[in-house]
Parts: sequence; structure tokens; C-alpha cells
Amino acid sequence: MAALGQHSDGTSAEPGIGGLAVPYVGYLQAQRAPAARRTPVARSPSSAYNSILVAVRVLFRAAFGTAYGRKEDTIPDMLSRDEFLRHLRDDLMHLYEPRRLRSSPLAELFGVAGRFDTASALQRILTDAIRSLEPPAEEPSHSRAWDVYEPLFYRFVEQLDQAAVADQMRLSVRHLRRKEAGALEVLADLLWSRYGGTAPAVAPQPSAGDGASAVGDLSWLSQDSQPQTTDLNAALPGVLDLARRLAEEHRVRLDASLPGGLPTVPGDPVALRQCLLSLLAVVIPRAAGGTVEFGAQQQGAQVALWLRCAAYPSGPKPAVGDEAAGLNMAAELARLCGGRLDLDADARAFDARLWLPALAQSPVLVIDDHGDALQLLERYTLGTRYSFIGSRDPAQALPLAAQHAPCAIVLDVMMPNVDGWEVLGRLKQDPATAHIPVIVCTIMAQKEFARLLGAAAFLKKPVSRQAFLAALDEVLRGTERTDGTNGTEGAKGAAGGGARPGPAA
Repeated sequence: MAALGQHSDGTSAEPGIGGLAVPYVGYLQAQRAPAARRTPVARSPSSAYNSILVAVRVLFRAAFGTAYGRKEDTIPDMLSRDEFLRHLRDDLMHLYEPRRLRSSPLAELFGVAGRFDTASALQRILTDAIRSLEPPAEEPSHSRAWDVYEPLFYRFVEQLDQAAVADQMRLSVRHLRRKEAGALEVLADLLWSRYGGTAPAVAPQPSAGDGASAVGDLSWLSQDSQPQTTDLNAALPGVLDLARRLAEEHRVRLDASLPGGLPTVPGDPVALRQCLLSLLAVVIPRAAGGTVEFGAQQQGAQVALWLRCAAYPSGPKPAVGDEAAGLNMAAELARLCGGRLDLDADARAFDARLWLPALAQSPVLVIDDHGDALQLLERYTLGTRYSFIGSRDPAQALPLAAQHAPCAIVLDVMMPNVDGWEVLGRLKQDPATAHIPVIVCTIMAQKEFARLLGAAAFLKKPVSRQAFLAALDEVLRGTERTDGTNGTEGAKGAAGGGARPGPAA
């Protein structure tokens, strides 16, 4: 049997089967962020890329009418164009709220309604459509293409508020609102032209007992371009809440032991959640009137999650219904998370143990006097091997670096009283911090100064998540090549703080 087997306002998503994680821990974190803009090249503002955007709108109007809101702008017996635009904006504003996405009319239109992954499938359609509008890096900085893409990406994929996006784009909030409205029209045109005529065909859903078909429906988990990670401290309470509800229904005592401070593990949060729920859906009904143990513990470089029922109170129970399919699904989800499911279950008892590798954390110190910039970069590190330490006070750079021994320091330049260049000089002159690589992250186009003063890398604001994490990865690799160990160990050793395990491979 064992072969297979917060939103922008800071609130948490409603827990539910098939739910998504909070931003930069769930799907948004694994999506590719926009490539850093390169120095503008001499191109006409009416570039080929801008022509594509215009062509999309022209084709749409030719197919569905020229005036938005006309009766012709409808999908027969479904949505008008205005309703479509309203639902699109609503779904984007609640992109990480599974309950809202599962009930969206757009799920029906896009052909993903009624699936176990309706919310995540709709989320992928919307984020993929936004990413398809990303201009090439050589596109001029002030072109219409960037004006369309950046408001969509920062407002909805990154879920930043308008004030933060306006600050990133160096616009007034009023000007940003106009750009955002225009960008939503372009995105609506693109999606309407793809799905407006007829909804895409959807393969028949497998029956509950069709284990092979159900496992085949998980192919999207193995097609992500970047690995995802799960914060167990955030994911397990939601699973425990659902487990308690099921246990209450079957008169089962749930004995939970979930300590705090568990490490981050590889794997998609939805996949891990569903793996555990599949196991719970088998053991709790079988243990009616008895006790089920649910626990977690770090054991060396691994984390063990277990579910146990020593003996079913009502005696041996033969396998029924779709239990085998559920256990096969659980084991396949464990594999897709990079883990292993050890299962010892028969007609008398149940013992399942899920093993997942623990990911070590490498601290990153960020010095920037803008609170919004600190919040953005902190969100970029969520669900990664990097832990965030931030300060708005440049005078705290040396004390914090000495205290935390970060693997890298990210430093702004334009700060009050003392600029980043002076702070960089102090860091490089102090023996306790001179070895720590510094990444200069600023709106100023002064890359050569950064290089001359000893910075390991340079990032021009606004910076994407992809570029930020790539810079951290690169300087950490450089540290490993220099001292023959991982970046965290090198920093700790040089500061006299002792070594600690490095990031998992």
C-alpha cells in the first residue's frame, strides 16, 4: 500500500481544502518576477511590442464590438464585458483567497470550475496572463508596455497597496490609478479574446476511486519553473483545524503535538496540505471513538510528521471505498514535495510518517530608510532560504551586522544624515564585517561607485523579486567559493559566533 502514497491587508486566507498559502509562500513566490530593466536603447516608442498590445485590442473590438458595455459585448447566456471586467478586478484583488476564487464566475468561464484545484488553477491563469504582458528587458523604460505590466504585477501579483506601488514607480497615487485602470483594460482584452468566445474544453474529472487519473491531475505540481517551499509553522495550524472538525464528527480524540519553530521545508504548500488531509480522511473515520496522534518534530536535517492510531476501537476494519486511492494520492503528493511517506496500515491500526528535508535559513540584513521598501524586500524573502532582518536607521548597520552575522547586507544609498556609500565604507573597514558581501540597492544609477567601494553586487530600484533573490544567490555562491563553506557558516565563523548548518542543496 505504501508504493504511492495574508493578504495585502495582512489578514489570513480562509482555511479550506484545496486552499492556497499567503503571498510569496504559495504560488506567487514560485512565479517568475519581472526581469530587471536594462539601460534603455534607442527605439521608437511605437515599438513592436507596443504594436502587439494595440493589435490585441483591435482584434478584440473586431470580434466583440467597438463600445464596451454594449449588448454585443457579451458571452451568450454568460457575462457581459462590464461584468467580466468587474469580476476580473475582484479576483485580482483577492488573488490569494481560495474561497473567493472557487466561487468566481471566471472559474466557470475559464473551464476550471468544480475541480479540486479550482482556486489555484484560476490563480495561475490570471498570473500567467499578467506575465505574458511582461516586455523584453531591452524595451525602453518609459514605454507603454511597462506602463501596462508594472501596475498589474506590483498591485495584484505582489499585492502591494497603491501607495507602495506609486512609490516604486515614482508616480502620484492619482496617476497610478489611471495607469492601473488602463492596464486592467488591456488584461481584460487579452483574457476576453482567449476565453470570451467559448470556454476551453475540460477533460472529464476522475471518479474518487480512480487513483491513477487523480495522480495524473497533479502534473502541474511538477511543472513549476522554480522550487517552492512551505513554512510549517503557518501551514500546520490550518490542517489541524480541519482535522479537529473531522475528529469531532467521528467522536475521535485528536492528540496533537505541533511545536513552534519548525523549519521551512521544500514543496508546494497546497500539495503538503492535501497530503496530510488525505491521510486524515482515512485514519479518523476508522478510529471512531478512539484516539489519533498528530505530531511533528525536527530530527537532524529532516522533519517528521506523523499520524497514528494504535488500534481501531471497533476492531479490524477492511478497506472500504476510495481509501486506497486516497493513500496513493498522499504518497504521490509527498514525493512531489521532495519527501517520503512511510506507511504501515492494515485492518487493525494506522501509522503514517511523512519525512521532509529541512531548509536552513541564511540571515540577510537590509538597511533602507523607506519602510515600504523594507516590507517589499521582506516579502521577497518569504518561503526562501533567507531570513529577513531590516532597519531604517543606517547607524544600526554595523551593530546589527555584528549581532546577526548575515550572509549578505542589502544597502540603500539615499538616506538621511548619512548616505549608503559612507555606511559601505565603514562596513568594509571594520574587521568584524569586512568579509560580509554588500549588495547596493538604490534608485541612483551609480553602479561604478558601488564596484569601486567594494560592493559585491548592484541592484537598480525598482527591483523585482527574481532579481533580488538572484543577487543573494550569487553573492552567497561567491562566499562559498571563497571560504569553502556556505555563506552563513562563513559569516558566523569570521565573527566568532560559531558555525551552523548551511542551506540544503
